[in-house]
Amino acid sequence: MRVKTAAASKVQLDRRTTNELRRFLEDKRLVLMQSVRSMIGRRAGAEPEAEQAAQATETLLEEMDVTIAARQSRQVAQIDEALDRLGREEYGLCRDCGEFIGLARLKALPFAQRCRPCQDRAERTERVGEVRARPLAAEVFAEAELV
Repeated sequence: MRVKTAAASKVQLDRRTTNELRRFLEDKRLVLMQSVRSMIGRRAGAEPEAEQAAQATETLLEEMDVTIAARQSRQVAQIDEALDRLGREEYGLCRDCGEFIGLARLKALPFAQRCRPCQDRAERTERVGEVRARPLAAEVFAEAELV
């Protein structure tokens, strides 16, 4: 439900600021991609350990690397989307209300897609959905008694 036009973001983001944000996004993307590639390279070249304890530690480290790589890959995708919005002159506009996200928020979270009030609302809605998806304690206890 975008209300504002791309011209609204131009009022808030001058060319210099836009270029700074673009460079920051591109630099962050490069660092994340290098980190993911490095983790993948370490995993590919790792020697399997014979000891059980060492193997457990290695497995834990691998799982942590996979989690970090997945998070960084999501951030790369978010940065790519932000760069795409910059190209379409829609960067800095909230995807829900169409208002300007705010320069301070964009500098802190350059791939933000929502203004703070809309992000808060989206997170509350998400949490309510998660709570509804979980079974009630009474249902869990009733099921446990049947087993």
